[in-house]
Amino acid sequence: MRETIRSPDNPLVKELRHLHRADERARQNAFLVEGRRAIDGFLEAGWRATVLLHPENEPPPPGWPADVARAASARVAARISQATTASGWIAVFALPAEVAPDPAAGGLILAEIADPGNAGTLIRSAAAFGCPQVHCLGGCDPWSHKVVQASAGALARVRLSRSDPALGLAGLRSGAPLTALVVNGGLAPQQLAPGPRWLLVGSEAHGLRPEWQAACTQLVTLPMPGGVESLNAAVAGSIAGYLIWAVR
Repeated sequence: MRETIRSPDNPLVKELRHLHRADERARQNAFLVEGRRAIDGFLEAGWRATVLLHPENEPPPPGWPADVARAASARVAARISQATTASGWIAVFALPAEVAPDPAAGGLILAEIADPGNAGTLIRSAAAFGCPQVHCLGGCDPWSHKVVQASAGALARVRLSRSDPALGLAGLRSGAPLTALVVNGGLAPQQLAPGPRWLLVGSEAHGLRPEWQAACTQLVTLPMPGGVESLNAAVAGSIAGYLIWAVR
């Protein structure tokens, strides 16, 4: 069994702490996952970990590759973690190769979603409802710690692509219909014709850029008979996604 890591000054601890920064994730070509359930989600989906840390008072779970599993003290886990209370379960995985979106298949577009919690929740919902892919149009880094944690490991099972918002919707317009989720004035999700489509969910603060909404062939709005004006991006996008991909 490999030696337990007990010193916060261990070189590995310093390397893992650096992965909270986007530039370091790019340099190391790696990202952090924290929490037993999230880590197991990646392992079960076939991802290969390069580092697996577990609490020193617990053995590594069955199936964890012994060559990369190591125990770490609670002090070390707290040093690496950004969580309020460190779980002690920490893993490192290589960033996946960049892929281009499949325009014809449709999917969920996170259009400048800046809040990591909302982005992770939407990715988790997309995975749960059988959405074919998720495309990040600007917004927060989907491989940041907070997005990964909010997705609860669902990132492991989602085809994910990214593009610069300066490129807009170029390359997607020739594929499945573009449908914008808007506060009012759109069809109810149940009224949409079956078949592949892109669902655009805009930023929490400003919604969709006018030119992106104008490029959509359809608008969709969630009926809210209770009189509430609007829902946040994660809730609204998740409900719309459920009605589009899971129910239909």
